[in-house]
Amino acid sequence: MELATYTDADVALTEALECDPAVMAELGGPIPREDIPRIHAKRLAAIANGYWWFKIVPENGGPAVGTIGVWKGEYKGAEIYETGWLIRTEFQGRGIASAAARLIVNRARGERRFGFIHAFPGATNGASNAICRKAGFERLEECEVDYAARILKCVHWRADVRA
Repeated sequence: MELATYTDADVALTEALECDPAVMAELGGPIPREDIPRIHAKRLAAIANGYWWFKIVPENGGPAVGTIGVWKGEYKGAEIYETGWLIRTEFQGRGIASAAARLIVNRARGERRFGFIHAFPGATNGASNAICRKAGFERLEECEVDYAARILKCVHWRADVRA
């Protein structure tokens, strides 16, 4: 498994993930295709500012099957570092997202610059909530968050990456 840096060439991966109704089912549905260039540019800008966006490559030399990142966000008026992942439908259920989440948490611990990383999977998304548990996140609360101008009922998880 490799977390390879997301690049300008990865716009098609973003479109394949975020415009797929099945992938986006727990996030309020697919993103309109016309929004993909803005999302892609935002990710590239985040990387330029020191945040992380990776494509998930399960096998050396194989195709990227998803994305995962750590970026600056806000929750209840406080600045936080957030993570999230998307995996193409045909690769779900194989432990890929769990492995990627563990890798990103371990990488963050190695750098010691984020303190805590937060995740907000949908309250009904059993798979993503299990990924948080497997990656060592602590379940804090159920909450509502704004994602792509959509209010979602989520579970708030936090991983301590200070040590």
